[in-house]
Amino acid sequence: MRWWTKALILSAIWLSVVIAVGYIHTEFLIGETTPAQDEAISEMYGMAAGFGLAVLWVICFFRLRRTSA
Repeated sequence: MRWWTKALILSAIWLSVVIAVGYIHTEFLIGETTPAQDEAISEMYGMAAGFGLAVLWVICFFRLRRTSA
């Protein structure tokens, strides 16, 4: 399997986990947070998803590309 195929699969898993945790986190806090706090929490999970994807692709590119050649 090519390195980018593994990276795509891991990306889908990563995004699913971040979205699920973010959804559960915000559902437990319904009614306890202000709209500004809710937006800050959503922004935090969005940043985690974005940075995680970038790190994941860099790791896959350098680690898996070398071993599959």
